[in-house]
Amino acid sequence: MDVAEFDKFADEYHNLHQENIRITGENPEYFAEYKIRDLSRVEQIVGGRVKNILDFGTGVGSSIPFLAKYFPGTSLFGTDVSEKSLTIARKRFPNLGEFTPFDGKMLPYSEGQFDLALATCVFHHIPANEHIKLIQEVSRTLRIGGIFMIYEHNPINPMTLHAVNTCPFDENAVLLKRSQVRNVLREAGMEVEMQDYRVFFPAILKLLRPLEKWLTWFPLGAQYFVVGKKQ
Repeated sequence: MDVAEFDKFADEYHNLHQENIRITGENPEYFAEYKIRDLSRVEQIVGGRVKNILDFGTGVGSSIPFLAKYFPGTSLFGTDVSEKSLTIARKRFPNLGEFTPFDGKMLPYSEGQFDLALATCVFHHIPANEHIKLIQEVSRTLRIGGIFMIYEHNPINPMTLHAVNTCPFDENAVLLKRSQVRNVLREAGMEVEMQDYRVFFPAILKLLRPLEKWLTWFPLGAQYFVVGKKQ
């Protein structure tokens, strides 16, 4: 993982993201909350009490306030290879989470520490030959039965492709198909519990958004998630 690449855009990440997704009619917070709402739904389906959550590749911490909202009373931990991003996250959310740098190889957490982990649009920035070992490292920090949600951009959605191709901090991104994420989770030793396509309607069509729960099978969602469970 190229730390310098992440540090380069840390200060202006939110504004760049806002400008990049203008076509959707939404702000970055809408998409951040969307993902955490999905995580809360998945947690209820999988079951088990949640005490500790890891935000892997937290960046400037955009998921943290929504994790606090949907998982009240839990301890939140964010980690990233970009210390500059973590500095910003600490300033934004000083009382919501604990932010710790990651050296790209071994996470600074103990075995079985977390009940849930998530990575939101992180793995398309990481070389494919590192995916398995990183998922195994995240899995190490999960308790037995803990889950890891990987949320990614859908490369066959035209709006997603436009957003990625015009986004400065995605200049070296390699988008992943849902089947690739599913397969790498299995290769890393996790059991795949769920895999849904998500984010179908921009703001101009928001009246149709209640239909999204019925479209999780349809492969033209702008994003998707795959959930792995530690055995």
